[in-house]
Amino acid sequence: MTGRSAITIAPSAPREARVPRSGDRGQTAGLARCGWLVEIVLVSEREPDSRFFAVGILEARDAEEATLRFPGIIREDERSARRRLSDAEIAFLKLREGGVKSYPLRAMRGPDY
Repeated sequence: MTGRSAITIAPSAPREARVPRSGDRGQTAGLARCGWLVEIVLVSEREPDSRFFAVGILEARDAEEATLRFPGIIREDERSARRRLSDAEIAFLKLREGGVKSYPLRAMRGPDY
């Protein structure tokens, strides 16, 4: 036996993107702990026009109300919280507490953003 030892290092497996769990997301990344997908049907003289927004608020009713802060949305527009956002969606959108963002249609197509 010689005084040297051979060290072999196995190649590391590719890492998956880490999506924070709801328990640590707020503290570590500053992201919303909960969010809602809110549909807005804009009032106009023409055909109804639907828009979707991600809102980083705990209660559905408050999320609907928060969309009024987005430019162009008025109280007369129909607003309805459709569903909770997943942790992956919140991370993908970098949605912060109280934040209101336009929801990209590509995010609706599935979890493979």
